[in-house]
Amino acid sequence: MAETPFQTQALQGLSSQKQLELLNAVDELRSQGISQYISLPQIIVCGDQSSGKSLVLEAISGIAFPVQSSLCTWFPTELILRKKPIPSVRVSIVNHHESGSSQAVPFNAFHRELTDFNDLPRLIEAAKSTMGIRDNGKTFSKDILRIEVSGPNRPHITIVDLPGLIHSATNQQSAHDVELVHELVKSYMDSPRSIILAVVSAKNDVANQIVLKLAHAADKNGDRTLGVITSLILWCLALPARDSGSSRQKTKLLSSATAGIR
Repeated sequence: MAETPFQTQALQGLSSQKQLELLNAVDELRSQGISQYISLPQIIVCGDQSSGKSLVLEAISGIAFPVQSSLCTWFPTELILRKKPIPSVRVSIVNHHESGSSQAVPFNAFHRELTDFNDLPRLIEAAKSTMGIRDNGKTFSKDILRIEVSGPNRPHITIVDLPGLIHSATNQQSAHDVELVHELVKSYMDSPRSIILAVVSAKNDVANQIVLKLAHAADKNGDRTLGVITSLILWCLALPARDSGSSRQKTKLLSSATAGIR
């Protein structure tokens, strides 16, 4: 599998032997399910549906996920990047601590290794089936799809991509789905060690961006929240050519909406 080198000065600072030992210890605690009892450091990527979260995830991780995979539409996806000599990709399902114990056996049996990220859509379909997600039934799950990517040029970082927030019920998504996704995202935001990447699309009215309201409620001072604005090019192209007032108004709205987000 081809590996894209991805390093910044900040990430290199996390690659010292002391830091790697600390991060490996955190990983071991996470793998044992201790995160349901204590808060562990993690970056969470959240936003409304079609806000561009997958592109943000790709930019951070350096991994080009297939667009058709619709990654993380149905369940949280935990992307674990690790610096190791031999490249590998391992995929598993982590049982949510509120799920019934009867699901533990099939979930523990779900372990796959990938040699090509183009196989990811097929694997996601298999994960959906294992979690009991059906087109005409259960639509979302709190259980986690864990993707562990190792390689000599990988940074040492854990990112959780969450399902997109839903504004209202539709024929495909019920009121229960809307509430479930909101509760799921809120539970991750409320964790005091979660760094919140609030992804908003410039194509949508900032007043209707649910993620900003939830982020502000969970982190009132914005100490652990970063705002990411997507689709800025499309937004600029949509501006009237000579309407400077419209441009100033939209800029003012964006500034107001992201106030308190650093």
